[in-house]
Amino acid sequence: MDQSNRYADLSLDEEALIKGGKHILVAYKMKPKAGYDYLQAAAHFAAESSTGTNVEVCTTDDFTRGVDALVYAIDEANDDMRIAYPLDLFDRNITDGRMMIVSFLTLCIGNNQGMGDIEHAKMYDFYMPERAIQLFDGPAKDITDLWRILGRPLRDGGYIAGTIIKPKLGLRPEPFALAAYQFWLGGDFIKNDEPQGNQVFAPMK
Repeated sequence: MDQSNRYADLSLDEEALIKGGKHILVAYKMKPKAGYDYLQAAAHFAAESSTGTNVEVCTTDDFTRGVDALVYAIDEANDDMRIAYPLDLFDRNITDGRMMIVSFLTLCIGNNQGMGDIEHAKMYDFYMPERAIQLFDGPAKDITDLWRILGRPLRDGGYIAGTIIKPKLGLRPEPFALAAYQFWLGGDFIKNDEPQGNQVFAPMK
């Protein structure tokens, strides 16, 4: 079923979409399977990612169409496809109304990964408008917390290098200590690793 009339609008301008601030924009490397039209496959991909079904339904109205994901740019020669997802399409957390990363992942790289007319599709970039960023919970901590712990200025405290050195890779106490020492000569912190409590070859004592 050709859904390009509904789920594609190549007249949309990326700069205007960004300025409008009402869409999450996602860029993919997408290739249809042999014999499938590129724009039709792209529109099917957008439909599957949003409000589409395999059949026409009687509940479709202007509001429904307003939350359709829309293919706004394609470059078949480079397998490039770009889709604009309306912010209202994404689920919100029941407890506080915040946006959830799981909804972004479900729509943008969910069911569309198993479509019969798509050879491959990989997200390689996305743009979040300011409103979406405001609605995401985000991390409870940021780099200023690390600057504080490391005794650095809280403004422009600089680059931080961290690593994970894992005894579970077979590091005995002396090689483990040496690796940690060598990293600390120029690095800032070593993250704790889960399976390192008291291994036979690297006992806690």
